[in-house]
Amino acid sequence: MPKSTFFKLTEQKQDRLIAAAMQEFAKATFEEVKIAAIIKAAGVPRSSFYDYFEDKEDVYLYLLSTIKKQKQLYMAPLFNRESAPFFDSLREFIKAGALFAAHHPLYEKIAKSFYANTELMQAMLGEDRPNMVSLYEELLLDGIASGELAPDLDASYIAECIYQLTTSLATGYGEESEADISESIVEKSEKLIALLEKGIVHS
Repeated sequence: MPKSTFFKLTEQKQDRLIAAAMQEFAKATFEEVKIAAIIKAAGVPRSSFYDYFEDKEDVYLYLLSTIKKQKQLYMAPLFNRESAPFFDSLREFIKAGALFAAHHPLYEKIAKSFYANTELMQAMLGEDRPNMVSLYEELLLDGIASGELAPDLDASYIAECIYQLTTSLATGYGEESEADISESIVEKSEKLIALLEKGIVHS
């Protein structure tokens, strides 16, 4: 996490340094990113970087924390709703998560790169899992408990599968309007829900 000196900077300077770090980590993996590239983009001396952060891992963890907080704020209204049937709840969470990713492409690139690197994730987070995986598992367990879902489902494994499937919903967007992105994501979300609910076996 940042040193106290970072928070003594003006908000504009804080934003410039974090934006530069976001850009670099969105373009390359953690291992590939160089501090030199971050400070060059931010326009700060190398010595100043170490006044604000311990090292590259420190600033990276701060970016991940920022992304997590922003996503939690975005998803907060869903957590305050009354309980609903499994597929209704899953539909809302999938759409909200995909829309957040589509509207924050840099966040999504950094998060996907991080979660794809199991060794790095375990080194930084220990045994913690991505928030959305844990959320999907909780929804699945509630669905099993209510009798909506089969009692022998492997909730942990299926939650991982749903997470992997949903990450693709937000990709491929460029300069489309927010309305067009939302419409496209809703359509793709419904197809995914139908696959999960009905399967692919002809009956």
